[in-house]
Amino acid sequence: MAELPDAALTRRSLLRSIAVVSGLAALPGLVAACGSSEPAAGGPAGAAKSLDVLRVALPSSLGSLDVSKEAGIMNYVVALLCQEALVGVGRDGGLQPSLAESWTRKNATTYVYAIRQGVTFSDGTPLTADDVVASLDLHARKGSTSAFAYAYANVKKIDASGPAEVTITLKQPDASFAWTPSPGTLLVTSRKFIEGSGDGIGTPTAKILGTGAYRVTEFAPDSHVTLERNDAWWGGEAPYRRIRIDFVPEESTRLLAMRGGSVDVALNVPAEQIDQWKGLPGVEVKTASDRSLVTLAFNTAKKPWDDVHVRRAVAHAVDREGILRSVLRGHGTVATTLTDPAQWGGVLDETQVKSLYASIPQYGFDLARARAELAASSVPGGFADVLTYPNSGPQLGRAALTLAENLKGLGITLEVKEVPLEQWIAELGKHDSGVYLGWYFATTGDPAEYVQQLLNGAATGVNGTNIAEYANAEVTGLLDEAKTGTDDTARGRLLGEALVKAAGDVPYQPLWWGEAATAFGPGVGTGEFGPYFFVGPWATEITARS
Repeated sequence: MAELPDAALTRRSLLRSIAVVSGLAALPGLVAACGSSEPAAGGPAGAAKSLDVLRVALPSSLGSLDVSKEAGIMNYVVALLCQEALVGVGRDGGLQPSLAESWTRKNATTYVYAIRQGVTFSDGTPLTADDVVASLDLHARKGSTSAFAYAYANVKKIDASGPAEVTITLKQPDASFAWTPSPGTLLVTSRKFIEGSGDGIGTPTAKILGTGAYRVTEFAPDSHVTLERNDAWWGGEAPYRRIRIDFVPEESTRLLAMRGGSVDVALNVPAEQIDQWKGLPGVEVKTASDRSLVTLAFNTAKKPWDDVHVRRAVAHAVDREGILRSVLRGHGTVATTLTDPAQWGGVLDETQVKSLYASIPQYGFDLARARAELAASSVPGGFADVLTYPNSGPQLGRAALTLAENLKGLGITLEVKEVPLEQWIAELGKHDSGVYLGWYFATTGDPAEYVQQLLNGAATGVNGTNIAEYANAEVTGLLDEAKTGTDDTARGRLLGEALVKAAGDVPYQPLWWGEAATAFGPGVGTGEFGPYFFVGPWATEITARS
């Protein structure tokens, strides 16, 4: 196939000093991924023997298996065992083949995908180009309420241009579109399943259907998911016959389950418990930067948060260094902007990244400056509001409580409330609150991912990804120009200018870039663990160990 010199993602070296935890050199960037026959993001690890049951503990319950309805990271953890995209994300954060064994950008607005032959859904029906078109149309059709509809707003038409070929035509060039049919915003199912299940997709009745390594056999929204191996998977035989995923929100309960031998894998090990988990006989805790972002988001369309002095006051009241030490125990990095420095590979080099980050306005912890900003605001005597966080992220709650304590001295009362993950996701989509805690996980290696979603004025409104309702015409103009450009260096410059300009308006106060910690019990292990471990059929990478 033809190379994709502009829109496909080529991985280039960023400075070695921009390191990833555990020594992983995963510096994502734009790459042309053509011709490999390996399953996306891993696949079966070597010649591992077939095993019986893998028992997994998730830190939250799920309301839906359909990630286009409930797009939380834990929803992806389940869905990506069963469903696949046209293209996948490799261990290094670059694009690689998946259900499309190759693809070509014919011109600035036309992408052609060659569909892999011999692939079947877990119900035994063959994958066709028409199924891919139907899956794309779920998000691209006019009036779509899918959580992914924003990613397809620039799509003009989608055609099955051959028995095993799909062509996507855009309205205008988009430098980031190569990432769109990857797992973050596309999971392929069949047209028959779509038409037969309708709104029931993702529910305990209809569940989900895909071409992946496993299929869901049982879903109890507040309890568990059970999956069986799909023996017809094109990627080969997965190592486990069955996977049982239990929803265990309480941290200590997950720890006790691992100690008692009833769990093989536990996700989201809390930073303050890592040493306890490591002390369990035979348990290995693996950590790595996960390219996640935790940020305060201020609703700039809602009083008193529409006042920049209020936003600056609260930003100055956040002790990010203190949170990193006391809450995260050093397992993370203070975020100075939205995008992790390691995400710029192939777009900006190390010197350019350092120069950009040095120019981004910062609001360091300074209660005296916070008082001065509040005094200059429309609410100098203070005000009250509520800040929610998901029960799957207790570290977010602890960070919020430290902020609330600091705000008391300013006359601001911030009530911190824990809510179920699915409720928290729904509230983010409504844009009704004044202040939010945003918790994002990168599903691509594109530096524009967070920037476009959180700062582009076109992404405001109900179900929009711009939860700060931030609509600065100059910033949106820079981001739109970055989307339509084909030169990586120019695109990086435009994204950087947007970050600098937006930081002056303080729609967000970034808190930290995260680190994932996953515990593997005495009987299991994995040779690979990095930022994109869970962006694919991750269970196929877990094998028995003695």
